[in-house]
Amino acid sequence: MSIVKKVHMCIMMAPESSFEDTVKFYKEIGLTSKFHIENKWAEFDIGGLLIGICPTSKELPDRSTGLVMQVDDLQSVYENQKDLITFLAEPVEAIHGIMVSVKDPSGNIFDLYQPTPEKVKDLVQKAKEEECCATPCQKEQSCKDDDCCC
Repeated sequence: MSIVKKVHMCIMMAPESSFEDTVKFYKEIGLTSKFHIENKWAEFDIGGLLIGICPTSKELPDRSTGLVMQVDDLQSVYENQKDLITFLAEPVEAIHGIMVSVKDPSGNIFDLYQPTPEKVKDLVQKAKEEECCATPCQKEQSCKDDDCCC
């Protein structure tokens, strides 16, 4: 039985200095934007495959992408597969999910990922509210109202 359910996402790193230009590029070539948190993260959908754009301060080689494979229960995979899989660290929990990097026998590195969609939904809503409230409303309503400028 496979522990990997599907390829969840491909991540492309972007230097912090060109992150917003990179996001703009992918919007301009027609990728469907799922959400964009200025200078922090952008996510696009191509036929069900997510493409994440992640800013970094590290120097990047000519190509820098990442493969993310989704699992149902990352902690269980980590505990049960320690003898078979080379994990580069322990799983880390972030707002969007739980991740751990793995190295295959040839030295290829990829991530195993367990999404936490309820946390992502909250993050996207918060980002929308912050973006909306950063500019004056066109209506005499609070930015938290559904019919506001958000």
